[in-house]
Amino acid sequence: MKAKRTIAGVLAFTTLVAAAVSIGASAADATVTLSASNEVVSAAGDSFTVEVSLTDIPSTKVNVLDFALTYDSSVLTISDVSIGDSANTDTSGDTTTTEVPVFDANILDGEIDVTWSTGLTSDAWISTDGVILTITGTVNSGVADGTVTPIDFAAVSRETYDGSGEANSSILVGYVYGTDYAEYNVETESGSVTVGTSSSTTTTTTTDGGQGSTTTTTTQGGDTTISSDGTTASTTKATTTSTTVTASPDASLVGDVNLDGNVTLADVVVLNKVVAGAVDLNGKAKANANCNGDELNSIDASDSLALLKFLVQLVDMLPYAG
Repeated sequence: MKAKRTIAGVLAFTTLVAAAVSIGASAADATVTLSASNEVVSAAGDSFTVEVSLTDIPSTKVNVLDFALTYDSSVLTISDVSIGDSANTDTSGDTTTTEVPVFDANILDGEIDVTWSTGLTSDAWISTDGVILTITGTVNSGVADGTVTPIDFAAVSRETYDGSGEANSSILVGYVYGTDYAEYNVETESGSVTVGTSSSTTTTTTTDGGQGSTTTTTTQGGDTTISSDGTTASTTKATTTSTTVTASPDASLVGDVNLDGNVTLADVVVLNKVVAGAVDLNGKAKANANCNGDELNSIDASDSLALLKFLVQLVDMLPYAG
């Protein structure tokens, strides 16, 4: 069974280090916070600026961001999204930027898709709490005074892989380097734009390692209040997962090196250990590890690179010969 997914232009790093890099196994338990500012404008037609910050960054730093910001396009028009000081690290030596930039923001109707990634060592990663991007735009004409419209955080709208029929549900903040990786837990605090009167809008989402999340939204102020679901307050529960490609554990699936029925960063870790000579594979695991599709079915660094390119969405199909 081939593994296939949609190229979404995210996570552009492709550097592969065969030897393990001990950045810290406990990093997976860390929690970071994504937050957006609450801004007030005088009237419809005015310009606004909303800052998005990343805080509580652990010592293991960040080299992967993949998330979306949602907004009401009938109320706001987004004109630009620019990188913030905290994310504006020195990545001048990153050769992967010829394929996909380190920072990318795609402005859609009601959604902004944001990615940040680098293949450089941790000296170039995001390490300082602060503003990672700035959103600028205008309030549309005809919007009533007192309107409060949220800017919320969400997973990027796409399938987990092409034809899966399963929506991506993961806001990803973490790092991957060689055989070491982590996905941090993420809390989010939404922002807002208010027309003519002040308000407070707070949305907090806690993601607990894939077991679930709880979201609470409260919006107050003005004559008109608009929450992300059209109410002034809501509490919902959802499931958060980092699964990339899923199949029956009994089925062959290229890239599923650990035979758990998924193709994820965990398979990169196992495959890198195979390349480093620390782990041996046989049978179906060895066949699944043949990510470059060579007839000799030998497992080497080119298989690891093909798998990593697939997971970071630089290629849309495994096996991939390069």
